[in-house]
Amino acid sequence: MRGPGLREIYDARRRIAGVARRTPLDRSCWLSQRAGSDVYLKLECWQRTRSFKIRGAYNAIASLDRAARARGLVAASAGNHGQGVALAARQLGARATIFVPESAPHTKQERIRAFGGELRTVAGTFDDAEAAATEFAAATGARFIPASSDPAVVAGQGTIGLEILEDLPAVQEVIVPVGGGGLIAGIGTALKAGAADVRVVGVQSDRTPAMHAAFQAGGVVEAPGGPTLADGLAGGVDEVSYAWARAVTDELLLVEESAIPGAIRTLYGYDSVVAEGAGAVGVAALCGGLLELKGPAVIVVSGGNLDAERLAAILGPG
Repeated sequence: MRGPGLREIYDARRRIAGVARRTPLDRSCWLSQRAGSDVYLKLECWQRTRSFKIRGAYNAIASLDRAARARGLVAASAGNHGQGVALAARQLGARATIFVPESAPHTKQERIRAFGGELRTVAGTFDDAEAAATEFAAATGARFIPASSDPAVVAGQGTIGLEILEDLPAVQEVIVPVGGGGLIAGIGTALKAGAADVRVVGVQSDRTPAMHAAFQAGGVVEAPGGPTLADGLAGGVDEVSYAWARAVTDELLLVEESAIPGAIRTLYGYDSVVAEGAGAVGVAALCGGLLELKGPAVIVVSGGNLDAERLAAILGPG
């Protein structure tokens, strides 16, 4: 399947205008000092639904004809994609059924309901939720909206890359969290089309290593994960999303799971930014010495849906 190109990304931007926000690109004084060069945060944690996912979900659903939307929509999600699909469906007058693993954060589950989605929890992992969602689609005729391997979804995520290039034309590196690969595929496509010399670096937790394992093997392989604070990066990778991500990614890093809470504390303490685990992995890579930046660099903070109790535990007493 052919991935989206620059034209599709510009089409997506026109389609999602007025629904998805143009999020800030803020220079982090502390991270810049640590890196020895300018570091900016692309604050998708301040997006509607507190995650970038609304961009791709809305673009994909708005691209469907009315008959397809009328049959209903279904998605599998660790939480953020489900919120995006639920809100986009409500905006466009469609029904959405969202399957999530039981372990999905309470905040994300409640927000899916608040945005009008019918929530169904599934025992097991994200992959179990995805299997249940695809079975539901086959049985009911609802349109399945994948998180990473749909061209319209990826084009919507690519609008972030357009904004980065417009707000920081001199950007040298962009650091992107990686789960299923849709975010880095979209951003990387926009960046490479607009400034081919921009270095695109992906980051995963070592508890969510599916894409990293695929990069190492040259194709999709089994890569069991484990419990992770970066739940937004959990789940497997398919050949389509792997190929799209591989084509535009210069390097893919693994950070230790133990580094993620410190990155969340860093973002909160120095930049007053609440990031969920998936949104903080780029900062974890920088603070852990895995990145040597020429700058100016952008770290994408992809989401901020973190349960209050978990945030309080990470921040500690006081």
